[in-house]
Formats: sequence, C-alpha cells, structure tokens
Amino acid sequence: MSNFPFGSRPTRINVEDYRATLTRSSLARPENDFYHWLLGTSWSKFLLLVIVVYLGTNLLFAIAYLACGPGAITNTQPGALIDVFYFSVQTMATIGYGQMTPVGHWPNSIVTFEAFFGIVYSALTTGLAFARFTRPTAGVHFSKVAVVGNHNGMKTFKFRVANGRSSHIVEAQLRLWMIAESITSEGERYRRSVELPLHRSESPVFSLTWTAMHTLDESSLLTECLSEGAKNPHWHLLVTFTGYHESLANQVYARHVYLPKDIEQNATFVDIVTVSPDGGRVIDLANFEKWVPSSSDKSVGEYL
Repeated sequence: MSNFPFGSRPTRINVEDYRATLTRSSLARPENDFYHWLLGTSWSKFLLLVIVVYLGTNLLFAIAYLACGPGAITNTQPGALIDVFYFSVQTMATIGYGQMTPVGHWPNSIVTFEAFFGIVYSALTTGLAFARFTRPTAGVHFSKVAVVGNHNGMKTFKFRVANGRSSHIVEAQLRLWMIAESITSEGERYRRSVELPLHRSESPVFSLTWTAMHTLDESSLLTECLSEGAKNPHWHLLVTFTGYHESLANQVYARHVYLPKDIEQNATFVDIVTVSPDGGRVIDLANFEKWVPSSSDKSVGEYL
C-alpha cells in the first residue's frame, strides 16, 4: 500500500512563478487584499498606479471645472481642458500661483474637495512608499532547479540557497515541505503537508551559499513521488527560510516552491568553490544555477 496515497481523480494545484497560489471563490469580502497587494507588488507597478491615479483624478477634476461653465476659472480659455487641468494640478499640490482662481460657489466647492483629496492622497502614497522601503526582506536566492544525485552513496535531493547581500543572517533555518492534493476512499479532497528532514536545517551564520540535502531512502515520501513521475504531478515542494538579519536588525523570511518539472534527475550542481593559489577559497556565484548530468556527486559546492 502506498504510504502517500494519491487519488485517481484529476486534481490540480494552481501555481505561478514563485508559486503555490490559490484561486479563491465564494469568499464574502477578503479583507486588506488591496493593501497587501500594494505592499507586495513590484515598484514599477506601484509607481505606475500612483501616476495613473494622480493623472486620472486631475483629469476628473478638470472636467468638473469645465462643467461649471465659462468664467468659472479666471485666465483660462473657454472650453480649454488643458488649462483647467493645469489649474487642478496646482490646486491638488497646493501650489497656488495666483494666476488662475475659482469664481463662484461650485468652482470653490470643487477646489475645497480637491485640496482635501490632495492632502489625503499625498499622505497615503507617502505612507505606502515608506512601508515598502522599511519592510525587511531576506535577500535570499534559491536555485531555479533542484537536482537528484548521489551523495556518499545515497540518492539525495538537493537545492541551493544564496545570500544576495554582503551582511550576515544569523540563526538561519531551512525547512522542506511536501504539499500534495489527495482524495480519500470516501471521495473527499484534501491537501496534505509533510515535512521532509534535511541533512542540516540550521546554520549559525549564513553569509554565502548553502546546499540543502534530503536523503531519498525508503522512508522518504519524496522517493515515491519521484518514482511515479508524471503519473501523479499534483504535488510540489515548499522551502521556507527564516533568520535574523544583522543589518536590518529584524527577523526575515523567504520561501520558494519546486514543481515536479523543476527537479532534474541524475544530476549534480557545478561546484562553485575553488581554491586560489594562496590557499584561500573563492566563491563563483556565476555557477550557482548550473548543473550537469551525473550519477555521483564529487562535490556539493557548499561554503558558509
């Protein structure tokens, strides 16, 4: 009997790059999703959103000023959208050159609301930018592929981790999890998470690279999944990293997912440690992602 039962019904894990993303449905109101998206999205998308909202709101206010009729804003051409757009920019930024001024109840009411909106928008964007800058990140890189090869005569699963910064991470910890979808004999679908033991899961000081290894013996659940190949592709490996960053003076976290297609069988990583003529050790991170077909491991390229 299989010690890690997979059902015969089709199941699927919706994963993307940097992965294991679940599609939610039938949730009443996911709270703060947009705020977390603003914190987690790339800087290019964040800045693009800030610019689009800024220009879009100024355009809407400009249209509102035009709707007030000719003479609502002094020193502007009648019906000139670009003139009232510039007036909106000056009002939202509280510049107030004094050449264009609102005349009448409605234009002044719009100016009042826009001035308030400008203050709030500036405060929100500043706060979000500050939160993004001050959020601690690990700066840890994982190898895009994992390999399966021999280590000390035992079949071993391996992946690499590198510290992308010059500062040290103390009390670093790695954990490897297998996550899969299974179907019980009653037809119920569930996700099972099982931790896979690593040869070494802790490092007192993590400064350069780390080759993590898991022995594929009879007790390893990963052995069964790798031997089954494409028959049961509904599993993935989740790697979690934690540690205390000396420069940031804070706890940092990182994670990575390996799909079945990311694992190379009968392969070994190219050694990244060379010995210089004076006896020193040289780390060549250009070979961090490189691997070669092999039936045995001559080196694991690990240096802390």
